Amino acid sequence: MSGSVWKKPDEVMRQMRDKKKALQARFSHASTSTTTNNLDNDETLAPTSSPSANTSVKRKNPFRRSPAKRPKLLTVTQDDQRNASANVDFMSMLNAPNVKADTNKELAVELPQALSIFTAVTPVCQKVDQCPVDWSLKTRIRFTSKSPFAFSSTLKTSEEASGITGFVRCVSSLKSDEWSTLDTSTNAQFHQCCLLWQYPWLPWLSLFPRDTRAPITSTSSVQIGMDSSVSNCLINDWCESFRSLFGLLRARQCPFFYVCTHQFTVLFRAAGIGGVAEIHALLTPTTRGLREVLRREDISYSMPLKKSGQDQTNPVNNDEDDETKEADKVGDLDDEDCDEDDVDWINDIGLHSNLRSKLEAERLQDGGQGTSQGTYADSLLLIEGVETQGLFNWLLNSKLCLSSTGPLTGIPPTLFSPVAFHQATLRPLKARQGFLKQDGENLYSIEVQGPILPHSMVSLMKLLQSSDFTAVWTTLSSTKPFASFQSSTAATSAFGKESLSDCGLDRTSLDLFCSSQLPPSASEIRFQDGCFYFN
Repeated sequence: MSGSVWKKPDEVMRQMRDKKKALQARFSHASTSTTTNNLDNDETLAPTSSPSANTSVKRKNPFRRSPAKRPKLLTVTQDDQRNASANVDFMSMLNAPNVKADTNKELAVELPQALSIFTAVTPVCQKVDQCPVDWSLKTRIRFTSKSPFAFSSTLKTSEEASGITGFVRCVSSLKSDEWSTLDTSTNAQFHQCCLLWQYPWLPWLSLFPRDTRAPITSTSSVQIGMDSSVSNCLINDWCESFRSLFGLLRARQCPFFYVCTHQFTVLFRAAGIGGVAEIHALLTPTTRGLREVLRREDISYSMPLKKSGQDQTNPVNNDEDDETKEADKVGDLDDEDCDEDDVDWINDIGLHSNLRSKLEAERLQDGGQGTSQGTYADSLLLIEGVETQGLFNWLLNSKLCLSSTGPLTGIPPTLFSPVAFHQATLRPLKARQGFLKQDGENLYSIEVQGPILPHSMVSLMKLLQSSDFTAVWTTLSSTKPFASFQSSTAATSAFGKESLSDCGLDRTSLDLFCSSQLPPSASEIRFQDGCFYFN
């Protein structure tokens, strides 16, 4: 039947025989090819003398892998392993198992030593419960925190008014009975922390920090220096402001104030502030010529930060070695006269004041017995008691406080105070709030710029203690020695608190200002878990 899948036995046997024959044919063909290849190899190895035989020989494959090389490599490796114990070559030392074990033992012995050394050099942050008062002037401070601040740099009308009223009246926001009629928000308190009194205040000039080398960009500054009537009016008002401020200091109704000139800065502090029982003043930086001028005015001073082994007091009224000291004094006067001649010559030929600044820097670093200094800290002067009145009179009448070149020509020194005085201008600090990213982490930040006095620094630190924060600041380099001074005869804080009860500082801050504790020499502070850490 057609289309059936069944086959006859004869047909099946025939197909099997055909397959068997085909399989045998393939085997026979494979054996024939192998024999031909062997013959070709024999003919290639055996040389022939006839030219016809050479043409019929199959060319040897140059890329064919020869099995004869494999035993040779094994033999070489075995020889190297036999001679490894006697060979001192670097590769044999690496292949030897006993060397590897010794290396591990050495690492196990040296690892604890390395860890101990690393632990010894790791810096440790200094921890304090309260932030000490830093008497150096700050130009900028930035606070950062992981959480938002409780205040903002954008103020409402009531918040700004309450902050100004509280600062002018010296009213503390911590006392609810005194603060009841004013805005008690954190924005008002923040604005109160960012206020100070200043004279003179000329908006078109930068009076802090003072830089006589800055180029003159405004014609108004030239007019003040050239017009004697305008300059005299400013100086007369400044003298009145200075007298008013010094009178408040003597009456202990002003805790401190600063006098910033183009050459030096003076910090006046009331009795009891900083642990000093008498009214006193700190002056830095000073030169040999300036100290000689103070000697001529019979103003006694000491240099508390000068290294041990050097004279730390004013040599006036000292009868020992009169001839030697007189010779040194004459030499100092000669050097000062030479410096003045150089400055006069520079002014006569009309060169820029940068050369004068270089001469002053060289004179600052000049050395001499009893007057040598290499840094600002070495030249810090301390004037105490009745000598402070002499320093006040000298600053009131001296022409050295006035700059004769640059944009600040004829402009009196700048006065900064936390309390009001005659002719003073109420100045707010510039505050800016924003965000920043540090180490891949988003942080809230607020930056305050301007002449940041110690009372603003302390108030801002207290206001921010509601959450953890980090503060980084920039210090005016010429005022850093103020933070390094510590009185040797510290007065009790009880005396300072009672005598300075009406100085304008609140009772909690007064304890810090009357303390003689030195702040750590750091430019960063971190508040965490109720404690301050200095880095």
